[in-house]
Amino acid sequence: MNTKRKPASRYAKSSEINRTNAVETAAKLTQLTERARRTGAAQGPLAPVEALMTIETDSWIWQTVDREVLDMLSHRLVLQTEDGRRRELFMTKDLDSAMDAASRIVEFNNGVVLIETLDP
Repeated sequence: MNTKRKPASRYAKSSEINRTNAVETAAKLTQLTERARRTGAAQGPLAPVEALMTIETDSWIWQTVDREVLDMLSHRLVLQTEDGRRRELFMTKDLDSAMDAASRIVEFNNGVVLIETLDP
């Protein structure tokens, strides 16, 4: 049994171009902004997601780490911001590297850098 689905209401019902003047455009933008704020408030606070890919001068760079490298890491550096949030910065292969990196980060940032050991 095949049922034909109706297109979603957000799709144009015709291919005719609908132009708006400045007042209509401002009203539509206000409606869109209010809807985005309501939706954002309903979602609650967002969690930061680190990028797995970066784009530099029209080139996509995928960030991958070999399992062997992950096994060598022993310490994690975490920045604790002034408002109490934690942000994982990176991991190092030994305590000396972690201490060196933490001391350099503290020079440029007023937050606290925590060094955590990784469980084997």
